[in-house]
Amino acid sequence: MITVGTLIRLPQLCHGLNEMHAFRQTQTAYVALEYARRGINMMHTPLPVLGPNADAPMEFPLVQAAAAVLIRLGVNADSAVRIVGLAGFQAAAILLGILVFRWHGRSTAIVALALYEFSPFGLAWGAAALIEFPAVAASLGMVVGLDSWFRNGTRVGLLAGLVSCWFAFLVKATTPPAWCVLLAVSALTAYLSTRSWGRIVTGFLAGPAIGVALAFAWIRYGDSIKIRDPLTRFLFSGTMHDWNFGSVKQHLDPSTYAPALVRISTEIAGPIGLGLVLSVAGILLARTKIERVRRLGWLACAATAPILFLNLYYVHNYYLIAVFPAIIVTVAIGIVEIAQRARAKDCLVIAILSALVVVGSAAPQDISQWTHNPTTDPLAKELQAVTGPNDLILGVGCGWNPQTLYFADRRGLMLWEYNDVDVWKHENIDDYHYLFSCDPAVNAKEYLPVGYALIATSAPRVWRVARASDA
Repeated sequence: MITVGTLIRLPQLCHGLNEMHAFRQTQTAYVALEYARRGINMMHTPLPVLGPNADAPMEFPLVQAAAAVLIRLGVNADSAVRIVGLAGFQAAAILLGILVFRWHGRSTAIVALALYEFSPFGLAWGAAALIEFPAVAASLGMVVGLDSWFRNGTRVGLLAGLVSCWFAFLVKATTPPAWCVLLAVSALTAYLSTRSWGRIVTGFLAGPAIGVALAFAWIRYGDSIKIRDPLTRFLFSGTMHDWNFGSVKQHLDPSTYAPALVRISTEIAGPIGLGLVLSVAGILLARTKIERVRRLGWLACAATAPILFLNLYYVHNYYLIAVFPAIIVTVAIGIVEIAQRARAKDCLVIAILSALVVVGSAAPQDISQWTHNPTTDPLAKELQAVTGPNDLILGVGCGWNPQTLYFADRRGLMLWEYNDVDVWKHENIDDYHYLFSCDPAVNAKEYLPVGYALIATSAPRVWRVARASDA
């Protein structure tokens, strides 16, 4: 199944990135492209949309560095980041299969892998240019490795689990906390068998405890870089608490939880929440205490992330990638449990229920992201036609979305409302030769300093920047 799942995604590796969440995908790809051109230094994160020399460390850029190596070998930048994303997706599939087989048996592992590989959500995002699936793979590596250590004391498992854990917290700090819930379930079930806390304490202290410390150290380091530049200061972690975790008001408002629940019920566990019903049935019908604890663990893992990082899951549907495997496993457990208790043949019931979940989850998904190469960003084509490769460009009306500059293969500065600083005290307007606008309603002239004007070009949304005396 993993081989087939890889083969059906190969055409997607040649797709452009002008699709769902192009902002985040091009942000990842832009860093990889800069690494490939100017050298890989993971202590810095070049993002030339906040100024041509902007350094904006966010997550530890291991995924971007891996993609940069492929770019240097001649792979197209879009494809390179997609390849790394797909590698993470399939590494997660292998680790998921190992863990589900270990805990729940062969049938559940097969169903879980089938749903993982062929669900519409997995097809849409499995080869996306994102860091999410590599982080999921590292998180699953943490659970698989440390579960072996808790149960059997295998040092290979300990080493693999620790390294995976550290990378997970560095690559995407919002992903592994939910998987630590599943790790706690692993520890609990291991204790019920061994009645020993020694290996469990060692695993948690050397794994998640150090992982959290590494994540905080990296965040602190990144903040020290971003705070120096007025144009990247808005990304300082201290200003992003509500963006990540949600405000108190959001947490007290039940409607805030609805988007994530609706997306899970329709995009992953459809149709209309059938998969969630199967998940609950699987838990209630568990035959042993340990089995019930493990099944609850998968559901708790899936629920933890949207609750903990409430606003991120409220705003972005792709954040569900972090717990997608856990949701899939809870559904698979329910399908297999019901099939085993049904009077009909197990395989027939499994096939029918699995097909219902897959087909029922397809309706709200943009499957064209998997099947069709997206069209090129027309504004990027205009910008590329009018400007030269070495021209620095100003952008307005786009937030700090990097996609237009990335698609046009240009560097520059995005001007927007969160940059509430006097930009031209820190940047030289004479370095910037052109300006483009994503929003016709924005008055682009307001972003220029006194004494400068915009001159129309052959592209309707691109202007040349010049001194007013020369206009």
